[in-house]
Amino acid sequence: MDSDRLVKAVCSFFVPGLGQFMNGYIERGLIFLIGFIILWFALLFLGIALLHTIVGIIVRLFAAYDAYTYDGF
Repeated sequence: MDSDRLVKAVCSFFVPGLGQFMNGYIERGLIFLIGFIILWFALLFLGIALLHTIVGIIVRLFAAYDAYTYDGF
């Protein structure tokens, strides 16, 4: 089952929250997805390119880690 967890982690890295959706954890997935979108646009419009990139990577890594370590139902 490790490959299944790895697929969910990769999905959550590219679209934060998708791995949580796949795990059946809808609320947590929505928090990751909406939070990522809000932070991404806020930093983009503020024009802070470096911080925009760093925060985006950190959120994606955390979402992937969360999706990978989820134990299941």
